[in-house]
Amino acid sequence: MKTPLLAAAVAAALAVLLYLQPPVAISRSYVEVVPPDLALVGFTFANWGPREVCIVGVEAPAGLRAELHLTEFNGTMAVMRAVDRICAGPFSTVRLGSLTYHIMLVGDAAQIGDEIRLQLVLSDGRKIPVAAARGTGGVHIHGR
Repeated sequence: MKTPLLAAAVAAALAVLLYLQPPVAISRSYVEVVPPDLALVGFTFANWGPREVCIVGVEAPAGLRAELHLTEFNGTMAVMRAVDRICAGPFSTVRLGSLTYHIMLVGDAAQIGDEIRLQLVLSDGRKIPVAAARGTGGVHIHGR
């Protein structure tokens, strides 16, 4: 009798934990430097939990300011628009990159070596580390 009750209690506790802090993962991260003062960070953000999780901020190294951006197209014109969050729905992924959502780094881009380390701030208060290797994730168009 105690074993089924214990198993049910453990399962309920696990379900609550998964709901309160859904598991997330970062993969395929890169940073694309656009001299002298810009860089773009892209990656895949996976949410393996039962509720939406959003990136609401980014902590960058000293000398750089991080902004959440979205590339929008209007005919032949592409522009960057700052956004206050990038969300992944339950059990889904969002690919950040040059022609979609991305993190724009503004400032001393010359300090970026082979990789850059950032902290993503999530809507539930967690901070998730990202180590983005220098490389090219795709085409980047920057206009205002």
